Amino acid sequence: MADIKQGTNKFYIGDDENNPQAQITFKQQGDNQIDIDHTGVPEEFGGQGIGSKLVKAVVDYARDNNLKVTASCPFAEAVIEKNSDYQDVYVG
Repeated sequence: MADIKQGTNKFYIGDDENNPQAQITFKQQGDNQIDIDHTGVPEEFGGQGIGSKLVKAVVDYARDNNLKVTASCPFAEAVIEKNSDYQDVYVG
């Protein structure tokens, strides 16, 4: 699996931001908060931890930019809530 790349309001895996192999997208919510609204990982890549790595990429991005994170995406919400290392940026 290729490296995670940053796109416009997303992180993705693949050569084309507009047609990624896997992705996580987020929306700006005010000046200092983002909402993870979608995580997409094809079945053939399931069970490899790719979705969790994409969530980590957004959490790292939030930390680097002094942002807080919410997650309307159920997968991202579950990953963040289970990981105590992510609680510094998570606001539910």
